[in-house]
Amino acid sequence: MTQLFIHAPIIIIIFVFVAALVTLSKSTDYLTDAAIVISKSFGISDVIIGATILSLGTSLPEFATTISALASGSTDLALGNVLGSIITNTSFILGLGILYGSIPVSKKSTFNVGVTFLGIVSIYLVSLLNHASVPRFLGYILLIALPIYLFQSFKTSQADEVIAHPDANKEKMSLAKLMLLILKVIVSGLIVALSSSFLVATVQVSASRIGISEAIISATIVALGTSLPELSTVISSAKKGYGGLAFGNLIGASLMNLLFVLSTAVAFSKTQIIVPKSFLLFHFPIAVIIFLYLLYCIYNSKKHVLTKKEGLFFIILYIVYILYNLFVN
Repeated sequence: MTQLFIHAPIIIIIFVFVAALVTLSKSTDYLTDAAIVISKSFGISDVIIGATILSLGTSLPEFATTISALASGSTDLALGNVLGSIITNTSFILGLGILYGSIPVSKKSTFNVGVTFLGIVSIYLVSLLNHASVPRFLGYILLIALPIYLFQSFKTSQADEVIAHPDANKEKMSLAKLMLLILKVIVSGLIVALSSSFLVATVQVSASRIGISEAIISATIVALGTSLPELSTVISSAKKGYGGLAFGNLIGASLMNLLFVLSTAVAFSKTQIIVPKSFLLFHFPIAVIIFLYLLYCIYNSKKHVLTKKEGLFFIILYIVYILYNLFVN
């Protein structure tokens, strides 16, 4: 795929990059929406869908981009996209969501924040001790943790839903409509895979031309682009008064980036993933700082609601992150 753009004018590369990013985001929305409708037809509750399918769906752009990056041998792009997306989710997008509306914090989401924080710290420390590389066994551990997390989320949410809605019924659906939705999922999935391949190819060519590492581009521009599903979900939910759902999805997506996306990259990469020096010195530390501040906000308030002042500080942290990448790297 990269060979298509080696001699292409930069304006064409930029156009394809933007088009691929938009297509990736939109096709993911279609795929997730169809999966939710299908799930409801089998009697799966909104709570369970939000905790599992929605979080997986909003992490799909990162997953598709990571797989395409690994297929083309770019481990830097894969790692940068995952870590950059987590930082973007929990600083810029969370901050905007807080400014748009009230963001309450539930015990379930608080637990996920703690687990994600511990996961980031563990990967960071292991990388430091393992000569700036992520060992393959860590990928296997994260992969094993994924079905455990999904099962526990399903079990807990199911119990809560039975108590809240004991007479909930399945949404009836004709066979023709079900087949159409399944076809929509398959087509959307193929478009996601194709658009992510174009996205990775344009990033690789652009990085080589302008002299910026793939890791930096993927941690900033690509990470923001692949986080668009979370951005639209959080702002829409916060404005409508469903801030708790927005926060849960945001943290769930970050956790999925670790357990689903990064685990796949580490476990199945042809070569060991080497962590760039800039990631060890800045990207991982700022991710740790963001989560420490988030945990402070959660446990320092008796109202269990994130304030606009805290939201503004999250956005400032993201601006510092972007400025560092622009001017220091």
